[in-house]
Amino acid sequence: MKAIQLIDSLHAGGAERVAVSYANALKPEILASHLCTTREEGDLKEQLNEGVGYLFLKKRSALDILAVVRLVRYCKNNQINIIHAHGSSFLTAVLAHFFLGSTKVVWHNHYGNIQAMGRLYLGVLRWCSRYFSAILTVNEQLKTWSESYLRCSVVAYFKNGVPILDNDKVIPVDLEGDPNLRILLMANFREEKDHLNAIEAFSKVKRAIPEATLHLIGRHTDLSILKEVNARIEKYELAAAVFLHGSKQNVNGFMRACRLGLLSSKAEGLPMALLEYGGMGMIVVSTAVGQCPSVLGNDGYLVPPENPTALAEALIKALKEDNANMAAAFHERVISEYSIRAIIPKLVQYYESVR
Repeated sequence: MKAIQLIDSLHAGGAERVAVSYANALKPEILASHLCTTREEGDLKEQLNEGVGYLFLKKRSALDILAVVRLVRYCKNNQINIIHAHGSSFLTAVLAHFFLGSTKVVWHNHYGNIQAMGRLYLGVLRWCSRYFSAILTVNEQLKTWSESYLRCSVVAYFKNGVPILDNDKVIPVDLEGDPNLRILLMANFREEKDHLNAIEAFSKVKRAIPEATLHLIGRHTDLSILKEVNARIEKYELAAAVFLHGSKQNVNGFMRACRLGLLSSKAEGLPMALLEYGGMGMIVVSTAVGQCPSVLGNDGYLVPPENPTALAEALIKALKEDNANMAAAFHERVISEYSIRAIIPKLVQYYESVR
């Protein structure tokens, strides 16, 4: 079996990290593993292992036929059996499928708030779905939605997987603040990630725990949100306690340097950040969105979305309590159920079933 992961960019993001992790982990498990980015390269390119095939399409528009031809040629030359299309790359995969015939398309739905996408996007997705051999979703709600709205009969909820490191060998990044009072939020600046919820909540945390600091990692995807975040930081006089680090490759070093991992989203699928926090042994405070409640269970702090007061109360509680056992329990569950080692054999079996 030979498979290619298809993704629209290699900027740091949840779906992008899944695609890179799958490409790397599949290398020793199947005959050949490849990755193709359609529109943009990015920092995650450097994380591809030696031996993983790589293609950059330089796609310029939704219907860039020359880019599709490049993908078709690559798949033919490398005898690709499976195109595993992540997120919005599905159209490119389906157009290539028309020229490849026997190559199967597996679409991976990562986007927790997909129902809010525009009518054109959803219409194209629905039309394309008749050519999917299978759909994987990152939570049960997306599975139900895909079964009812899309035209593919094979739909499965498939857990995300994260690489598990030897945490003691990860070197912490040098950050401002007391390590035991550092909060880390890893999320690109997009509306559904609700950074404003985090800032509003942290303004209340700061009054209760003056030494606390908040560290934000993420690409500044939506500059209007970044502008509003900076305005709130100024409004609450938090410039000495809130740090915007931008997009970073060394997220493990940042996690190692912080005690608490935060998710403040109003909508999610199954965020990679949640699993990465658990893999690094952090205590987690998360909004109860997407698959987060099922994954975190009682081994973290769950609050309603878009409720800064509840989020602040949970953060204060998490920073003050002795919750090492809680963090350890979540760490063990991530290793056993959501590590890349646990996921990849199931993915290979799934590929075999649709090939």
